[in-house]
Amino acid sequence: MSSPSSATPPCPGLSGSLLQQLIFIPWVQYPPFPRVPDLSDPAKFSFTQGEENFDLSNISHLFISSPVGTTDSTSRIGAWYMLPTKSSGKVEPLSSSDTVILYLHGNASNRAQPHRVALYKVFLAMGFYVLAIDYRGFGDSSPVDLKEETVVADARAALGWITSKLGEKVKVLVWGHSLGTSIASHMVADFDLETGGNSSVGGLVLESPFNNMKDEVMTFKAAKAAQMVVDIGSVLQTSDLCFESEKWLPAVRCPVLMMHAEDDKVVPYNLATNLHKEAVDAGKENIRFVTFSGELGLGHTDLYLADTLKEELARFVEEVGKGLLESST
Repeated sequence: MSSPSSATPPCPGLSGSLLQQLIFIPWVQYPPFPRVPDLSDPAKFSFTQGEENFDLSNISHLFISSPVGTTDSTSRIGAWYMLPTKSSGKVEPLSSSDTVILYLHGNASNRAQPHRVALYKVFLAMGFYVLAIDYRGFGDSSPVDLKEETVVADARAALGWITSKLGEKVKVLVWGHSLGTSIASHMVADFDLETGGNSSVGGLVLESPFNNMKDEVMTFKAAKAAQMVVDIGSVLQTSDLCFESEKWLPAVRCPVLMMHAEDDKVVPYNLATNLHKEAVDAGKENIRFVTFSGELGLGHTDLYLADTLKEELARFVEEVGKGLLESST
C-alpha cells in the first residue's frame, strides 16, 4: 500500500468512489503512460539476460480467465508465471516436493514494480515457482469497478489456475503484501469456509499487514479531518472497502507467517501487532509474527533486503510441510 497523502484529500463530500481511488490508487504507475502497460516482455522490467534466476525462457506472460460469476466473458487477469532454474521450463503439473507462491501485490502500479520484482528473485533463487498477478483494474488486466469483492475474486481465480495447470499435489503458499495481505486473508478464509478447511493453500504469508481498512485510513491526517464531517466507516462499508483482516484471519486454517518492519510509515507497525493479537485471541494458534527492527531501514517495501528473510521463509515452508508451526512472536 502506498500513502495517499499526495492525492486529493477526503472532503466533506467524501464519496465511496473517491475513497476507492485513494485506497487502490490504480492510476499511480511508472512510467505513467501508456495507461495499459505492455507487460508481455518481462525483460523490460529489470529482468536481465545475465541473471541466472531470471532466464527469460522460464518466464511466461499469460492471462487468466475472468473469475466465476463475472458477466463479462472477455475480462481477464494479467499474470507472470516464473519457474526456477531447476525446472523443465514448461507449464506442467508439479509434485508434492515443489512449492509455488501466489503473489498478491498491494495498491498502485503493477506486478512489474521494482520491489516486487526484487522479491520474485528471492523466491526463484530459493527454488520456488511464482505466479504474480495484476487484479482487474491494474496493469494489463481488464478494467473493473474496484472493490473488495473484485480483488478477492481475482485472487481466487489465480489460485484456481494453479490447481488446474500445476496440479493438486504442489504445495501452495499465498503471499500478500500490504493491501494484498487483506485480499489474501479474505480469499483463503472464504475458500476454507467453503471447503471445510480442505482448500489447496498450504500456508499464508502476510508482509506488512494491517487489521482493517478503517484503522489504516485513519492513520492519515486528511482522513482524521474528514471524519469530523463524515462517517468513514460507513462509507467503507457501503462501498465494499472494509478489508477486515481481523475478521478473516481467524478463519484461515493453514499456518500463517506475519512479517512487519518497525519503521513502516505506510502501514504502522501497531496495526500488524493488533491483527496478530486479535487473531490469537480469536483462537488462531498456527501463526507466527516476525518483526524486523527499524534500525534495518526496511520500511514498507524492502523486506526482501533483510538477511534473514530467506531463513524465515525456508523455516516456514518446512513447518508447513511438517505441520509444526505454533503461535509465537
